[in-house]
Amino acid sequence: MNRDEVAAVASTSEYMNRQKAKRLPARHRISYATTAGAVGRAMARKKTYGEKIADHIAAVVQARNIEHVLHFTLLENLPGILRNGLLSRAILQDADYDVFASDVDRLDGEDGAISVSISCFYPKMFDAKRYRSGNAPWVILAFDPSLLWTHHCLFYRNGASTNATKYEHGKRYGGFALERLFDDCSMMMDPRGTGFREAHGLPTGWPTFPDAEVQVMNPVHPDYLLGAWVETPEIGDHVRKAFDASGRDQCDVVVQPFVPRICSKPYWWG
Repeated sequence: MNRDEVAAVASTSEYMNRQKAKRLPARHRISYATTAGAVGRAMARKKTYGEKIADHIAAVVQARNIEHVLHFTLLENLPGILRNGLLSRAILQDADYDVFASDVDRLDGEDGAISVSISCFYPKMFDAKRYRSGNAPWVILAFDPSLLWTHHCLFYRNGASTNATKYEHGKRYGGFALERLFDDCSMMMDPRGTGFREAHGLPTGWPTFPDAEVQVMNPVHPDYLLGAWVETPEIGDHVRKAFDASGRDQCDVVVQPFVPRICSKPYWWG
């Protein structure tokens, strides 16, 4: 290459691009700068680890046809929830409005978590809380299941404070942790080899064990609310008015007793 050719090349990188292009057919010629730009755009489109986890959880929810996430609470807490959503005990300690706790402390000690359940509630725990609260009215709120992947959630096959959970290993977050809530198990002393889920007639979107729990580690906005389940028409009217007054007239109100919907001793799913 003579001096004139050298002078015509503005920089070393440009020269290398030209030399590289000479070795390729015209239709394949592309500068390094263009290649770097394409790689950069491809990397920008690559999903993050968190997005992949969210996609997996969403896929499980869809495959299982999970329609709602439940949270039971004293009816007195409904106005605060309609304004501020579901908040953890840690946050509610500084709330500027009245909050009514069902127990003095959480059994698992996780004051930064909000406990919810998938598709059904745990009758044994709910009945115990209602008994301790006397005649106070309760409401079971239904939330959109998308919160399972839009919020940081921990999934427990059994209650978070149980011995079964204490000795269980594995990650609590992500799609695989959610899938474990629906893992089947064989029925002991069953010559037919019937699975636990089939034997108890569980729908695909109901966890295998009734005390399965989800801990939501972020506040849940009231826009996730889908509706409420109450026991009496009078409470239903009260909740309906509260929904309408807060601009949530699209939320449904179901009136029926708080009794297990699946009873198969010694297990009950509410």
